[in-house]
Amino acid sequence: MEVLNAGAATERPDVASERIVAEIRRRLHSTGFHALRSVECEYRDGTVVLRGRVATYYHKQLAQAVLLIDPLVETLVNLIDVSDNGGRAFAKLPS
Repeated sequence: MEVLNAGAATERPDVASERIVAEIRRRLHSTGFHALRSVECEYRDGTVVLRGRVATYYHKQLAQAVLLIDPLVETLVNLIDVSDNGGRAFAKLPS
């Protein structure tokens, strides 16, 4: 992850965490997969927690892979659920 501000080390921890979460979201969005836009993330002390629901294991793994290459991410907890409909409810069509 790129450092946005040389003074970031002196920021309050919650402000620094917010900047890191914003960068994580940017990375997930930059994959081009709409399914990853709904993934929620949390960062604290080097640990990223991902939550949400996606339609395929590929999307779950992609979200993880995009973040594991970052030196600020020491630990990644991937709690993303995989659902055949990506978490969307579909009404049953009449027969």
